Amino acid sequence: MEKPSQSTSKPSPEARSAGAGRWKVGVTLILALIAVGLVLGIPWRSGPAPPAIPTAGLEPAVARLIEQSLADTRASPRSATAWGKLGSVLMHGEFIEPSGEAFEEAERLDPAEPRWPYLHGLLLLPIDPNAALARLERALMTAPQVQGARWRLAQAQAEHGRGEEAGRHFESVLRAEPDHAPALLGLARWRQSQGRLAEATNLAARCLANPHTARGAHLLMATVLRAAGDAPAAAMFARRFEDLPADAPSPDLWWDEALVYRVDRKSRLEAASGLVDQRRFHEALALLASAAKDYPDDDEIPYLEGWALNQQQQFGPAEAALRRHLQRSASSPKGHAQLAVALLGQRRYEEAIAVLEIGVRLKPTWREFHSNLGFACVHLARFDDAIGHYRNALAQDPNHGPSGTALGELLARRGDLAEARSVLRQTLALNPSDSRARSLLESLE
Repeated sequence: MEKPSQSTSKPSPEARSAGAGRWKVGVTLILALIAVGLVLGIPWRSGPAPPAIPTAGLEPAVARLIEQSLADTRASPRSATAWGKLGSVLMHGEFIEPSGEAFEEAERLDPAEPRWPYLHGLLLLPIDPNAALARLERALMTAPQVQGARWRLAQAQAEHGRGEEAGRHFESVLRAEPDHAPALLGLARWRQSQGRLAEATNLAARCLANPHTARGAHLLMATVLRAAGDAPAAAMFARRFEDLPADAPSPDLWWDEALVYRVDRKSRLEAASGLVDQRRFHEALALLASAAKDYPDDDEIPYLEGWALNQQQQFGPAEAALRRHLQRSASSPKGHAQLAVALLGQRRYEEAIAVLEIGVRLKPTWREFHSNLGFACVHLARFDDAIGHYRNALAQDPNHGPSGTALGELLARRGDLAEARSVLRQTLALNPSDSRARSLLESLE
């Protein structure tokens, strides 16, 4: 059978000429595309490679997130979003320098996106305030309508000695959003520093009921009123300040978006605790359930679960969580305190007393143990014991109004009327709004 013939002849001059022509056209096209890219500012270089981040020894959740973010950035090296996410992840992992480099690359790739200089500014604020403020200002220039970013810039300026600029930004926020409580409080502090005490008082008064500013506003009111010479009013605000929970973080769109990358144990538990303080129990418990998957043997997670459930009056599930906590941390005073609350909520007074007595041995100076022992003894009709426990509670915390009211009532019931009146007067002096103490005192007088 014949085989197919294979030509060994050379290309003709015409064929060589056509091939050369096609080659020249291809080169010309490539050069034209490069020229267009240069004119339009298209970045032709591939950019820097993602940094090498050592993840050995990191918490598992943190290591997984960093490795995934690095892989995403390698897969999309010209994606500003990938670089920005990497910067956010490394920021929360406390890799400061590579985080800053990632934010810079994200900003280079997308100069119109304000998130990246903004987050870079927050990253640098504790270590290089001037560089940080410049980046926060650049972000605001790109998105001047974002009042949360303007407030954050003003707050940073106020904290670093640029009060005049901060005051102008606070005023600008309030022109756009007149009830922006954090800006009201920031401007109130600025007015106080200028000696304009009446204006500071009026501004702070508008912040007293806001969960983002209530505690700070009470402290400022106490300070301003003391400076104005109104000592009784100042003392009242100071007492209320002591009883208030920490102010909830102020809303901040870009920072809140980046918070999802805080996956280390400490940050997640702090976030859960903050959610409980804000009475956002469902979110707190969901966050704790997620954390428990990564840290199944952690002792703090079931404590926070029990604390949140107690505040929801879900005393049975709270007891279960707190017993898990105490199995892992048997000498935990706060665990015993919260377990006692769960038992009291279920009216299991004898069991609560046993737990509280352990708590007193662990922390004899904790008023809560003594006060709850008094409460349990009252419900068991052990009134003399209850009086002793309430006395101990007041010895540890003379300002605790509920213990004073309960002690005054028990003393009156026992016939110790003079001491009952004295205790109730002292309670009312510290808390004039205690209607129960006032009613009891009026009945005795």
